Amino acid sequence: MELNMNIKLISLLGAGPALLAMTLLTAPPLADLTDNAWHLCGLMAWMILWWVSEAVPIAVTSLLPMVLVPLLGVATMDATTAPYAHPLIFLFMGGFTLSIAMEKTGLHRRLALRALLLAGHKPAAQIASLMAVTAFLSMWMSNTATAVMMLPIGLSIIAMAKADDDDDFSKAVLLAIAYSASIGGIATLIGTPPNALLAAFLAENYQIELSFARWMLLGVPLAILMLICCWFWLCKLQFHLPAQSSTGNHNQLTQQLHSLGVLSKAEKTVLLVFVLAATGWIGQQWLARWTGLAISDTLVAMAAALLLFILPGNAKTPVLAWKDSEKLPWGILLLFGGGLTMAEQIQKTGVAQVLAEQLQVLQGIEPVLVMLAVVVLILLLSEVNSNTATAAAFLPLLGPVAMSMQLSPLYLMVPAALAASLGFMLPVATPPNAIVFGSGHLKIKDMIKAGFVMNLVGVMLVVLLAELLVPLLLS
Repeated sequence: MELNMNIKLISLLGAGPALLAMTLLTAPPLADLTDNAWHLCGLMAWMILWWVSEAVPIAVTSLLPMVLVPLLGVATMDATTAPYAHPLIFLFMGGFTLSIAMEKTGLHRRLALRALLLAGHKPAAQIASLMAVTAFLSMWMSNTATAVMMLPIGLSIIAMAKADDDDDFSKAVLLAIAYSASIGGIATLIGTPPNALLAAFLAENYQIELSFARWMLLGVPLAILMLICCWFWLCKLQFHLPAQSSTGNHNQLTQQLHSLGVLSKAEKTVLLVFVLAATGWIGQQWLARWTGLAISDTLVAMAAALLLFILPGNAKTPVLAWKDSEKLPWGILLLFGGGLTMAEQIQKTGVAQVLAEQLQVLQGIEPVLVMLAVVVLILLLSEVNSNTATAAAFLPLLGPVAMSMQLSPLYLMVPAALAASLGFMLPVATPPNAIVFGSGHLKIKDMIKAGFVMNLVGVMLVVLLAELLVPLLLS
């Protein structure tokens, strides 16, 4: 078994360079395709193969353009490395810094417990509150960190309800945590990497600025509808919940909240910075007009990050120390850079134009059917592959496809980015799925059955809202 896996890995490692070598040894198949463009196609095929198969870590694949684009003569080193410092990468970095501060101070746990205590004693209401809290935190934190934090709270609720592993209540609680952690990330640009990747691709290649507030015009309604459908499916149709839970459940949550003590100085500081950052992101355009200053989403994010390293927390030390930056997801930030570099070169070498010309046959097909096919494809790929890698591989190609149909790039790129975050069926689909499955309280058939319906709901809502609301992103 191990030998077969090693052979497969070696084959995948060799297949990537072989794809590039094929383009180096052959002439471009189309007259409009230059040698540089053809070589870039080989490199893109190599990267897609390694991203999808994860033959090497995703971040390592993202470094290939930094070496090979200059070596192939496609672009200079300066032009190649510039996208690795794109402003939206720093927006994501600032958002993650805020998330790290919330985790370090325990503010997120306090907010979660307070919200759960408001739900009362009805299991369905408790799950609704659990989902709302999880989704809200996931709007600002990584879905992984959110799920890791909410899982112990969910397990304590299950234990206090005296539910066994096969009990419908325990299954509903755990799936609610996993699904709402993924759904919440859809609502904001920093909630999940595909959203930020999309914004960066659009800004870099199509000069379309997708602000934090404008994205929320689409992301928040979709997240709310997904949460409502998810709650109804889990609590009313899929599982049979008791009408009332024990009062001990409520008392235990109260004890957990009291054990945190009074709101600490560090928590107050993080809460203040969070409120200021959220206000800045949502009101960025109004603030820029009112002050006359060049205020951007990235500026707000980095200002918040700076404040967390400067403002005092407990014991007269700043909320964050530099060692806390080790927790930043540097691999994802590198993936952003590699994906943006390839997207830029696809435009500059003419690959995008050639692809658009070759796909003009799609003009005879209903655009909504193409969108539906794209959403289903991306969702299925995300079930077995990293959603970030899937988005990085396919978003640069979907812009030209949309343009070949005489449509805005947003028409296919936005629903694709959304679909990348909607893997609900398998434990490997998303980190939250894996985290709750690893608790040992779920069977894989439980996740597949519940997730299949959620995938169908996700496809329908993404296509419907993209049709209705994508024009708002262009206005």
